[in-house]
Amino acid sequence: RVHGDVMATLLNNLKVQERQLRVCTTVAIAIVAETCSPFTILPALMNEYRVPELNVQNGVLKALSFMFEYIGEMGKDYIYSVTPLLEDALMERDLVHRQIASAAIKHMAIGVNGFSCEDALSHLLNFVWPNIFETSPHVIQAVFEALDGFRVALGANKLLQYTMQGLFHPARKVRDVYWRIYNTLYVGAQDAMVYGYPRVPNDEKNLYNRHELDYFL
Repeated sequence: RVHGDVMATLLNNLKVQERQLRVCTTVAIAIVAETCSPFTILPALMNEYRVPELNVQNGVLKALSFMFEYIGEMGKDYIYSVTPLLEDALMERDLVHRQIASAAIKHMAIGVNGFSCEDALSHLLNFVWPNIFETSPHVIQAVFEALDGFRVALGANKLLQYTMQGLFHPARKVRDVYWRIYNTLYVGAQDAMVYGYPRVPNDEKNLYNRHELDYFL
């Protein structure tokens, strides 16, 4: 059990101006969560997100990000608790909120891979996806890493279905982003994408049917 004073002190540290102290505090909170089980600190941590101050909210998100990185598959018990908070962060106007939330989702998705949490992850994917057109390098890096996490946890074909719509968009800037996502998928899971491609009918010269993909036992 975590002593109340310890948690209060750590959460209080999120209010200070000095960045180094805030980052170290988020790591400390995550380590406490890993050591004493996340349920001992999550209620206080999520409650702190209600403070209407950027530094505090970003600190909470960063602590969640580190926590999910550290606890790995234990995250399956907590993913449904933090989903509403991450939704809120991904709808925020502030770029940094969305960046850190995407980083947290990356760790979460990789941790819960194979534990039947696809419903929550699909839901969060719908909040991450609109950020693919961001121009800030840090945000776009975090978003693409989150999509990579989704590729692992949801499978490449789920993301391929999202990607298909933009590959041949009339605007080049849209196409560029979608092709970048497609190439990332292709590098990460080329074999898994085969059965997700659309069917192309045969013509006089070519046979496009892959009959092996229609076998079922």
